[in-house]
Amino acid sequence: MLAVSEYLIATVGTQVRATPIRTDFASYWLAGDLARSTVSPYRAERLAARGRQRGLDHDAYPFLYPPAFALMMQPLARLSFERARSVWMVLQSALLLAAIAGTARLVVRSATSLGVRAKPAVGVLLAAFVPAALNSSSVHNDVRSGSVGASLYALFVVMAWGLATRRTTWAALACATAATVKLFPVALVPYVAWRGGRRAGLVALIAVLIGVLCACLHWGAGVLRSYALDALLPVLREPNVWPHNTSLDALIGRILVGNDEIEPLRFAPRVAAAFSSLASLILIGVTLRAVVRRRREARGAANPSFDSHILVELSALLLALLLVMRITWVHTLTSMLFVWPCLMVPLLRAAERGVPGTARYGLLVCVGFFLSSAHFPVLWGEAFKRWPGSGLAGVHTAGLLLLWWCSMELLRCRWWNDDTQAAGTSLGRGSEGVAATCRPRPATRVSGSRSA
Repeated sequence: MLAVSEYLIATVGTQVRATPIRTDFASYWLAGDLARSTVSPYRAERLAARGRQRGLDHDAYPFLYPPAFALMMQPLARLSFERARSVWMVLQSALLLAAIAGTARLVVRSATSLGVRAKPAVGVLLAAFVPAALNSSSVHNDVRSGSVGASLYALFVVMAWGLATRRTTWAALACATAATVKLFPVALVPYVAWRGGRRAGLVALIAVLIGVLCACLHWGAGVLRSYALDALLPVLREPNVWPHNTSLDALIGRILVGNDEIEPLRFAPRVAAAFSSLASLILIGVTLRAVVRRRREARGAANPSFDSHILVELSALLLALLLVMRITWVHTLTSMLFVWPCLMVPLLRAAERGVPGTARYGLLVCVGFFLSSAHFPVLWGEAFKRWPGSGLAGVHTAGLLLLWWCSMELLRCRWWNDDTQAAGTSLGRGSEGVAATCRPRPATRVSGSRSA
């Protein structure tokens, strides 16, 4: 309660009274206003002109979201900017607190499903998670900019809950809604279909197409072309290396490309593009292989009322997507707040089962969450505009990579499927190499006979 009170008073209360110079919400609000006039929101000059007409004394960021999201913002566009921003902040704060409560429910259900006996440890985990989440840099930036991180967080929690409890329609609708708010969750639709069944995949696909159809009926099919050419293509064409961008591409770009304000270690844009593409392909390939492999090993096992593996799989996929996107702002990391506690629960159970390496990976998960949530002064001083200071701006990316790596190790472990394998299981890469990672030790001969 103290953490929630501090968040509402010190974070939301302060931001309601002090409007930043430029916010993401201003773009949403103006896009909704243009939608009311059946004007495409993807031309920057039109967005700026409408802002001046509505009394904004500054230009807004370009609107880079799906067309259906602009339709959803029309009711708020009827209000003044100050009133609409206050309503939006209240709505996002409610969604954030609901998502945190939902995460707590996921953690408790996961601990029960896995048979965690140390209930006080689960309580300590949640007691640490709530203030850490509310005071993370991603949440503070999300509130300040008026972005959609809290909305995505809530929708991903509903998606995880729906898949884990086999309420797949809810998961499908949550995934489709997330893809309507921001484009990248559409990549999770195949996962929903694979894990939730054909019906869930069909529901998610139809829901996404309904949003596209509504946009086409409102503006005409040309809005899709405008979205592709005026919003998506410029993002894909030019690297974005600003410190608040936490993607792999941005980290590599700050080292090998730079911009007018950030001095790179070496200017090699072609090397940067090739290395970024290769790293992204490897990361996605490794993630998909780990998820598919774990699913195949789990075939034939009893279906529990709550499937804790879903939480680890979804965490791994979401972390991979955030890393490989061209632009992943710090406030977008609000969407993955559930990852830390959901990865810690199976590690608690692994510790109870005596799995070697559990403490090490538990520490790495905590460090990964700390780095991804750190309040690092990435925009302060000239020291952060040249190497090695510009490289230090990658602390959030380092946190994402640590969390992703730990999720990969958990997906490799076989003790998820069979309690009898826990004694021969270890987390991490030992001296036996990759093939031995998280696998039971081979049987040995004892007194001329085979041991079980």
